[in-house]
Amino acid sequence: MPSEALMTFPVAKKIDDGIKYWILTAYAIALITLGLFMDYHIDIHKGIISILRSPGVLLTDYMVVGGLGAAFINSGLVALIGLALVRLAKLNITGPIIAAIFTMAGFALFGKNILNIWPIFVGVYLYAKVKKDTFGKYILPALFGTTLAPMVSQFALGFYFVPVVGIILGIFFGVLTGFILSPLATHILGFHKGYNIYNIGVTGGFAGTVFMALFRGHGLQSEPILIWGEGFNLTLIPIFTIFFVSMIILGIFLDPNSFKFIGKLFSNTGVLVTDFTELNGFGVTFVNMGLVGLIGILYITLTGADLNGPTLGGLLTMVGFGAFGKHVKNIIPILLGVYIGTMLQKWSPSDPGAILAALFGTTLAPIAGTFGPFVGILAGFIHLSVVMNVGFLHGGMNLYNNGFAGGIVAAVFISVLGAFIKIDR
Repeated sequence: MPSEALMTFPVAKKIDDGIKYWILTAYAIALITLGLFMDYHIDIHKGIISILRSPGVLLTDYMVVGGLGAAFINSGLVALIGLALVRLAKLNITGPIIAAIFTMAGFALFGKNILNIWPIFVGVYLYAKVKKDTFGKYILPALFGTTLAPMVSQFALGFYFVPVVGIILGIFFGVLTGFILSPLATHILGFHKGYNIYNIGVTGGFAGTVFMALFRGHGLQSEPILIWGEGFNLTLIPIFTIFFVSMIILGIFLDPNSFKFIGKLFSNTGVLVTDFTELNGFGVTFVNMGLVGLIGILYITLTGADLNGPTLGGLLTMVGFGAFGKHVKNIIPILLGVYIGTMLQKWSPSDPGAILAALFGTTLAPIAGTFGPFVGILAGFIHLSVVMNVGFLHGGMNLYNNGFAGGIVAAVFISVLGAFIKIDR
């Protein structure tokens, strides 16, 4: 009987929110612990100082600037700061929160640090006060909004102001950025209709472009930077393969029925807002996160690319969004599209820009999830060319450069496809 079938069908196991906090905290602490084992304490101390003194604009690999130990400690601490804000706001752990925490940890390997993120938080907090809302309502713009944290560091350290003046200007523009991000993000969502998962990346791209245009008008130029680590693969690939496998094991431990739900999870398009923890359960979400991470590592290995601060940041971001829109089926077409693009254009698949376009370009996963693998491959192919040409607009101030490019690509695709087929959003 249908009613009996419904009763016997496995239901995703509910996980207490306190356990979810501890799990995310444990992964952040694991990054810190890894850092402590990577370098001598005196080198870590010097490395953290070097990271804090770096402007952090794209692309600045903190594994080169401060060393592996300092980079991982900065990453874990930034993640813990994000978790502390979520806890103080008394919010539940959801897919978007998981994505935000892992994204913060990832970008804390190449652009964010334990100091330059705070003015963004203050700006969002002030916006909440002006709107007479709680800070928790705007926690996602606060966490993801740290994409523009390099603006704070660039003023303080990169524009050659007197230190006190630079710091004051950096804090001012950081707070201003945080203040305007929330209203901007709401309106820009309609630009790509949720088919680009990194919505704050688009927001940050537009905000960064406007700010950089103003800065250039006053003779302030953000010069291109490429600090790119090499030679870490033999050390990092085994470690982070274990890191991602642990997520699969943890997911199964939390819910032994996880693999029974994985097919349902793969059927989601990923269009914003798709919270896998809500739709499919916390256990299967962690299984998916681990699988997404392993696919990313496999792509890096097959292309011969470097696993360093920026690419590991890409992997951690992919993994985080494995709770919020990305899964095996909808990311592979994007990766293939970028790879084909490198075969037909002037870039090698292991070039810094090309490998980051592949990893972060999975922001377009909802296009593949909705319109099929062929359209997804085409989106990845075009994304490669677009992302290689938009960084100048914001002068490297927006760390989510692929999110910015992905928003442009998604807007074009949805506009064209919408002329021929009905799109719900």
